[in-house]
Amino acid sequence: MEVLQMQKFSTRLISLRKERGMTQTDLANLIHKKRSTVSGYEIEDKEPDFETVCFLAHYFDVSTDYLLGYSDEKNHTEQVFYNDRVNFERHFKAMPAELRPVVSKCFDDFYLLLNRDMQLARPERLRVYQELLHTLQSLRADIRKLIESSGGAITDPVALSDLMALQGQLKNEVSALLDKLMQADMEVAFNVKKDAGGSDTGSTRSSAV
Repeated sequence: MEVLQMQKFSTRLISLRKERGMTQTDLANLIHKKRSTVSGYEIEDKEPDFETVCFLAHYFDVSTDYLLGYSDEKNHTEQVFYNDRVNFERHFKAMPAELRPVVSKCFDDFYLLLNRDMQLARPERLRVYQELLHTLQSLRADIRKLIESSGGAITDPVALSDLMALQGQLKNEVSALLDKLMQADMEVAFNVKKDAGGSDTGSTRSSAV
């Protein structure tokens, strides 16, 4: 991280923490790190990893670009395709060339999925996508932190049990969300069929399910 960005990150982290009435210890407990690590962030002595930056941005409801000093706009609700671009592009270009198509394909597939329901204004589907991505991101982050805290090799029975519990929770929550998505599909299909039986607009709508 550049010196200027580190300075802005430190200043903004302090401000956001105090806005929430949090101590350095509170924040350290939240991100599962030592208080001295948070102190290091705030005095520009320690540089946060990418995952920590993303977690803090999500928790404080700001964009990562704002947190890192690339933007003065706190939230990216209306600028979601512009904020965070600098960081993402930097990480993308740093990847091995053979992995870049994998990331591109992920975006292409999700774009096609999301774009269809955006055009059709299907709030029930869009909300499930949002819940699904948030669940994957947050629980996978918890799993990674548990593995990293053990040095990458979990041998302690308690830690292993915690890991299996998190994996089970992730599986159950994702399964429940996929069920919600299927229910949303069925409700849309039912409404299209009902409209098709009572109006001339049904055939038009049925082609857009």
